[in-house]
Amino acid sequence: YVAPDEPPAAHHQLLCDALDEVLEGINSRLMVFMPPGSAKSTYGTVRFPAYYLGRMVQNNIICGSYSADLAESFGKKCRNLISTDEHRALFPRSTLSDDTRAKGEWETSQGGSYKACGVDGSITGRRGDLLLIDDPVKGRREADSDTVKKSSWEWFKSDFLSRGRPGAAVVIIQTRWVEDDISGRILPDDWDGESGDFIGFDGQIWKVICIQAQAEDGKNDPLGREPGEYLWPEWFTLDYWEQTKAAQTSGDMRNWGALYQQTPTPEGGTFFKREWFEFYDELPDKLNRYLTHDDAVTEESEGEDPDYTEIGDWGVDADDNIYAVTWYSAQTTSDIWVDSLLDMVKESHPFVVVGESGVIRRAVEPHLLSQMRSRKVFARLEWLPTIGDKFARARNFQALASMGKVRFPRTDWARKVIDQLVKFPGTRYDDKVDTCGLIGRAIHQTWAPRIPKKIVKISITAQPTLNELMKLDKTQKKRVISRI
Repeated sequence: YVAPDEPPAAHHQLLCDALDEVLEGINSRLMVFMPPGSAKSTYGTVRFPAYYLGRMVQNNIICGSYSADLAESFGKKCRNLISTDEHRALFPRSTLSDDTRAKGEWETSQGGSYKACGVDGSITGRRGDLLLIDDPVKGRREADSDTVKKSSWEWFKSDFLSRGRPGAAVVIIQTRWVEDDISGRILPDDWDGESGDFIGFDGQIWKVICIQAQAEDGKNDPLGREPGEYLWPEWFTLDYWEQTKAAQTSGDMRNWGALYQQTPTPEGGTFFKREWFEFYDELPDKLNRYLTHDDAVTEESEGEDPDYTEIGDWGVDADDNIYAVTWYSAQTTSDIWVDSLLDMVKESHPFVVVGESGVIRRAVEPHLLSQMRSRKVFARLEWLPTIGDKFARARNFQALASMGKVRFPRTDWARKVIDQLVKFPGTRYDDKVDTCGLIGRAIHQTWAPRIPKKIVKISITAQPTLNELMKLDKTQKKRVISRI
């Protein structure tokens, strides 16, 4: 009766079946990823709460979104739906209370309630049987912000989930702008866009419905579409989808991948392109060696997924070609990775060891210097200032890579580094990117050494041409000019 002229499409029926399982207690964790315009909020955040409170008249719902205004707009639509004659006819025990009817906070006559809140907003004193999040991130800019990602995750863990009653269900509906959003931090590392049941980092079994605007793999498409088929052909024409795809992929594949395909990291890359990176089989002679390190101080533990400490060993030739030599990567404490860093210093004898200044430096530098003295392993330490955002700090390395000046060996660790670079900024982790950014900045510092280019001696017996003169070093030029 809600929209008789808009019969539910196949993806709506799939979503409703999953929501029914939440209501019946079959599944208590659900993630929904669908493209814009697919009516995921209409079914999941407006109609389902009304149906839920019609069936579970004494239960409480907490609905969160990136802003309180958006969450309250969902609450208003849900409240208005409950107040209709049709809803009262279907669920006579579920009627609005006369005491509380605000769009962002209202109750039913049986004690059920709905509370809307924004991410980072306070919900102290409220408890929910259904915790619902729809669009926890406003857009691309916010999704790329480390500050926003961290605060959203902390709010979700500490504030939102703590408001659940025993046995509470959690439903997340969102656009996958980045891999390390709220959903990405829960899903296992090997999740690759599939629908189904997955054990998250929180130890819970999460049901995932992941539907692309255009099916890429018929085997993994939950609707059984063939590759290339678009979503909801009864509503969206082929011309609409083709025009939308053309507009969204113009100059930047990320919008189409994130908004419409639920893949925030296009295979070819955005900030870094996969084809930029070269490979080498043998390391050249006469390289200036550098170590760059991006540090963390926490080890992996149950319920915690901290940043990685990444240490890159680099060789740089006279033409600023950069060769990645070896790599260290671990989620561990500083006492462990400092020893590994000094092992690499002892092995490669770097010209300089480069880190980033800030809080971590103040925490680890005293121990690092102490261990250098204790082990009698010494190297020059330089700490570059934290400037701008991650994009700004990676810009030099990006430029060098785009010119084909970054080379990797054919190893598994090199593949992992390149994969993270290509997925940036949508990747869950970006510590390898930070480590690469440091070498891009380091080689352009005034203290960076220079390797003299190989001198090619040319014998000139006649009047030299301009091309011949250009190939001579300064000493040869003086000798030739004096002879002329």
